[in-house]
Amino acid sequence: MFGVKLIKNRIFDLFKNKKTMIRIPYGISNYETLVGEGYIYIDRTNFIELIEERYRYIFFLRPRKFGKSLFLSMLDYYYNIKYKDDFERLFGQFYIGRKPTKMANQYLILRLDFSQIETSSFEKTYDGFTTNVRFGAENFYGRYPQFFNEADIERVRKYDNPSAIIQDVINQVELKTSYKIYLLIDEYDHFANEILSFRYNEFMEMVGQNGFVRKFYETIKVGTQKAVIDRLFVTGVSPITLDSLTSGFNIATNISLRPELNELMGFVETEVVDILKGVGIADVDLDHVLGEMREWYNGYKFSVDAENRVYNSNMVLYFAREFLYNKKYPTELLDPNIASDYNKIRKSFKIKGREKENLVHLDKLVKTGTLKSELVQSFDLEKRFDTADFISLLFYQGIITIWKNDLDNIIFKMPNYVIKQLYFQYFHKVILEQSELDEEGINVKDKINQLAKFNDFVPLVRYAEEVLQELSLRDKMNFDEKHVKTIFTSAFYTSKVYHIHNEFEVKKSKTEKGYVDLLLTKRPPFEPKFQFVIEFRYVKKEAAHKAETVKQQAIQQLQAYLEHDERLQKLEELKAYVIVFVGNKGEIVEL
Repeated sequence: MFGVKLIKNRIFDLFKNKKTMIRIPYGISNYETLVGEGYIYIDRTNFIELIEERYRYIFFLRPRKFGKSLFLSMLDYYYNIKYKDDFERLFGQFYIGRKPTKMANQYLILRLDFSQIETSSFEKTYDGFTTNVRFGAENFYGRYPQFFNEADIERVRKYDNPSAIIQDVINQVELKTSYKIYLLIDEYDHFANEILSFRYNEFMEMVGQNGFVRKFYETIKVGTQKAVIDRLFVTGVSPITLDSLTSGFNIATNISLRPELNELMGFVETEVVDILKGVGIADVDLDHVLGEMREWYNGYKFSVDAENRVYNSNMVLYFAREFLYNKKYPTELLDPNIASDYNKIRKSFKIKGREKENLVHLDKLVKTGTLKSELVQSFDLEKRFDTADFISLLFYQGIITIWKNDLDNIIFKMPNYVIKQLYFQYFHKVILEQSELDEEGINVKDKINQLAKFNDFVPLVRYAEEVLQELSLRDKMNFDEKHVKTIFTSAFYTSKVYHIHNEFEVKKSKTEKGYVDLLLTKRPPFEPKFQFVIEFRYVKKEAAHKAETVKQQAIQQLQAYLEHDERLQKLEELKAYVIVFVGNKGEIVEL
């Protein structure tokens, strides 16, 4: 009824023109630049009428690099009175250009962006927050010279309080115009997330009852009550500050988990197919490349009731740009420029000093692949930050995603290979820290290269023996087969040369299926000489007399996989291993 599913999302027409080289808008978040300079744009204007009809003051959360800033830019150009004469040029070829709403080009747009704030101290955070609000106000006055002048700009430059700045804007709009404000705030929580992990008391001072952040949003609420701020769209990553803010700003609706908005940001698979064709992937190769992309970048689901999973749009565009320019897969699956955003995982584990407790969940996730919890929609940090809060935070950050329901809980899992790689790399560092081993001295990548080039498993097994020995001495851990497999898996994820398939489903007879512990296959553009299928077994030292039986059972199982599974049979230079640990000592069996 709102047109969200009435038409297929359409890519900008230049994308279809084979005479025109496709332009990938990687890193570009200005809507006019995309449309005006011929970059591809995946149409999301069909969501405007739904949002406009149902919601007025909005919080919308998505992980980093999912297109939030571009969406706000699109809203700016759509609702801004400044671009009324440019409507056809900007929107004519898209859904909303054919079905514009009554509110098109009817607002003064005030845009604020809190993604670039220095957070090393309370004073710098306050100054950065104030500077960003001041810059937004100056830009606002400058955009509408028919209403405001240089005196307005000079006046707000003198304020050193963010609430005073926003109040000035409200007063001047009410005094000098008949228009209303549509307020767009990008990355509302970015600075707060940076502080929360390490300086909890300062965080609460900022967003607590008398904090400057809460006062700022209370002033915005006053603007809505005076009907000067008519609409609001706020983006961020997590609801980590929502509870504190909404105590003084209780008019906004968090629409992040609504099923009809699951695909508001990110790409669906049909759109990824169009992009792959546009960068020159031949039809004969399309299924294979799409399969790789699905494994690397797909898997996100932001509502239990959503029908589709979505790809991380930034990651897809990164791959497309690299392939367009170099005609081969990128060596890094995740753009190094944004990897740091996801590599901030550990900060989340340290919130309220709970790293040790939270690492238990990491251990469970890497061993079983899933976590179960309720999904928390706002965090009351003044009272608690428990298991459900932590697991939910990982969900909002895009580190885990919704898999399925389990009564009143949700089962989460890692969405794709890229996230698994980051998680296991982090877990590898945790293992080394816990065992007090030197990462540079260990040089696991070197050991993996030995395996890849020369089929030499000994260095990796000796590494695992050392880890098990050190951990057992320090923590007296009760090891099992999952511990051993996780040590090896996390080590393999430090290398780029293999796809790592954990619990890979295979045939073990004509009618039965099984799951091989690890399958290592070549990952383009790398060409290791060997590929590997591996079964792990662990026997406690006191049960060493059972080791031979356990080993033979594993050998028989792996032989059955090799005999009956056609996919394994087609892998070139496939080497099969059973690795058996008795206590801290490993034995290597090559089939």
